[in-house]
Amino acid sequence: MWNGSSKSSDEQRPERPKVPRKERKWLAIACGLFLAGCHQLSPARKASLNAELSDISSEDLFRLGLWHARSGDLLRAEQYLVATRQRGYQARQVAYWLVRVCTAASRYQSALVHARLYLRDHPGDWSLRLITASVYEALGDLGRAQSELERIVQAVPQTPLPHFRLALLYGVSESQEHRARTQLEAYLALAPRGPHAAEARAVLDESIEVSKGPQLVPNPHVAEHESGGRQ
Repeated sequence: MWNGSSKSSDEQRPERPKVPRKERKWLAIACGLFLAGCHQLSPARKASLNAELSDISSEDLFRLGLWHARSGDLLRAEQYLVATRQRGYQARQVAYWLVRVCTAASRYQSALVHARLYLRDHPGDWSLRLITASVYEALGDLGRAQSELERIVQAVPQTPLPHFRLALLYGVSESQEHRARTQLEAYLALAPRGPHAAEARAVLDESIEVSKGPQLVPNPHVAEHESGGRQ
């Protein structure tokens, strides 16, 4: 269907990110290595490629991983990032990109593996732990998601978003409605004009109305009779 554009489909296709000139050589070498199984390279050629790849700096490997991620080749991006992590390059940055790449590919279990590996040595990275809770939610594992969020709000109670996210999980169960209200109130105290403030207030107002129970509405005929009697 014509959409008013005179550009061809090739012209409309997003451009593939360009690789800096100095990295093109490394890209060709590394691609050859990762595709070695497909092309059935000889052991000697594989050894040669491995030797050449070992000369690539961890920073260049990381850049190549990001290039593949932005190009949409998420599996190969993960391979480069794992290789980068093995070289000991900026653990936090690599871990975040690994989780990001895997979740973008809907490979949530792999994302959790990478996150847990990093959190094992950096348990106080609450930002990544919050992302981990989101991954557990995506997998339907609400128990572990709740556990992660509870750990966060206990360690960094001044951070608003975990309170709101935890309130949503508590709100799933009627037995935890009181805990949900407590978390919503904590969120509003920290972020009265936050992005979720209106929603938090609406949920609190609704819970208050429910807690009051049904209100008795007087019978209009009785009310009219009583009013006439007083006259």
